[in-house]
Amino acid sequence: MQDEQSKQALQRRLHEWERHTLARNLESRPERKQEFKTQAMKWPVKRLYTPLDLEEVGFDYLRDVGFPGEYPFTRGTEANGYRSDLWTMMQVTGFGTGEDWAERGRYMLDRGLTGLFLEYDLPTTNGFDSDHPLAAGEVGRAGVALDSLDDMEALLDLPFEKLQRLTSICNGPQTINLAMIIAALEKRGVDPESFTLQMPNAILIEYTCVGRYIYPPDHGLRIATDAIEYTIKNHPNWIPISVISAQIYAAYANPVQELAYGFAIAKSYLDAALERGFDIDTLAPYFSFVTGIDMDFFEGVSKLRAYRKIWARIMKEQYGARDPEAMKLRITGSPGTMSLTLQQPLNNIARLGIQMLACAAANGGYAMNTPLHDEAHALPTEETIAVGAGIHHIVAHESGVADTVDPFAGSYYVESMTKRMEDAVFAELEKIDSMGGGLAAIKAGYFQKELAREQFERIRAIEKGERVLVGVNHANREEGERSFEIHRPDPEVEKRQIEKLKRLRDGRDNAAVQTSLDRLRDAARGSDNLVPVCIEAVKTYATHGEMCDALRDVFGVYTPDSTTTGV
Repeated sequence: MQDEQSKQALQRRLHEWERHTLARNLESRPERKQEFKTQAMKWPVKRLYTPLDLEEVGFDYLRDVGFPGEYPFTRGTEANGYRSDLWTMMQVTGFGTGEDWAERGRYMLDRGLTGLFLEYDLPTTNGFDSDHPLAAGEVGRAGVALDSLDDMEALLDLPFEKLQRLTSICNGPQTINLAMIIAALEKRGVDPESFTLQMPNAILIEYTCVGRYIYPPDHGLRIATDAIEYTIKNHPNWIPISVISAQIYAAYANPVQELAYGFAIAKSYLDAALERGFDIDTLAPYFSFVTGIDMDFFEGVSKLRAYRKIWARIMKEQYGARDPEAMKLRITGSPGTMSLTLQQPLNNIARLGIQMLACAAANGGYAMNTPLHDEAHALPTEETIAVGAGIHHIVAHESGVADTVDPFAGSYYVESMTKRMEDAVFAELEKIDSMGGGLAAIKAGYFQKELAREQFERIRAIEKGERVLVGVNHANREEGERSFEIHRPDPEVEKRQIEKLKRLRDGRDNAAVQTSLDRLRDAARGSDNLVPVCIEAVKTYATHGEMCDALRDVFGVYTPDSTTTGV
């Protein structure tokens, strides 16, 4: 970076500054903490960064940063950043019935959002119909209830001319969810090429830290791979796999753990799909990621920049990709829900704005999602949704960060941390590879135990006051009665949904349903792709739970070893 003479001159000048200018300042104004550290990694933060710090990490501009739209994509996958197109502005929603969700979705699109995250309730994501005994009290509460094609058709009553991207989150029974969407779009006469359907299809993360799994991991991976294969061959404009490393982050992972575990899991999907006959240059562009940004602004910026570079290197160096499109990271960035506090919830608006600013400054993705400030209390209200949409637009149009590409490139601090993060992630990936890869690490409980350890340390840091949370352990104030409205679920949703399900079962051709479920069992016993058989079953009005049960009959259910669950 510098010749030796220039480097020595800078070192001498730095020492002079420390002995004179800095020393005089510290005599009268001592530092407020004994040591400064990054929030998640707990790496020491120096008071000043100079070109010497880049020299220390072996920084080379063309190798480590380069130019936007070119390998290694550190500065972004688009040459012009957000100067040509802003990101797809998204929010998560899910509650009630399909009709309830469609009404809320239309409201959100009218507020200027262009993408929706679709969350299903716990019975749906765990493969049960609304009338199952285990579903009692959970129908339509933490997501929308989905029992049949009727529900999906009602749910998709949307103005598709306003919708750019729909992300449907149903990881355990992904082939069934995909089949329902395809059949419902057909019934509604919606062109599947008119929007992008993004499926997280991230079952391996469910085993790692979320818990909404149904079948054993090997079968879960088979289901995910079937969805990937079918989508690429039949709906090439859709995104069949999104590794939601944001859920690993939400389990209190530090950035190195989040990226390393997320990439190890992605490699498991890649390897399974490559065995189906795809080549890496065709397959890799269909992979995407979702990440969360915490409150350490520069740690977040560095994480997003390292994320892109590491993926590009993995594709090129480990998988032999030749097409630059196969080396581009496709990612949805998001402020992190783990920073939201129950206490003084209006403070969360500031937190979300800071995190969204970090996402945009680091070219955080084709799409970005904003959690909402009242989510620590309940599902968001319509007013909160409007505030969240405003955060998107304020950052995009008022902050200036979308006007230039990667504005923090060249920062001695950011570049040092980006490189350090890259090196640490590759070291952790090497350790995971030595165990046999991501699936083997999950089965051994490695990810789960490490996340449990990190979770304990992060919570203890808050309890001890080492990490400051305003309104929680700093600048507290006595809170009176809640000063804002919260979303309250309709107590009649469960009753209405169960009555609708009973009418469906009474009115359908039950012999045709049983025949389709038998075919699904047969396909599960063999190696045929499950999606076409699921589409056939969906069209007979077999229910979501009935199809999941048919697969349970063949695959069994997953009961994790209590010594390896960790989180």
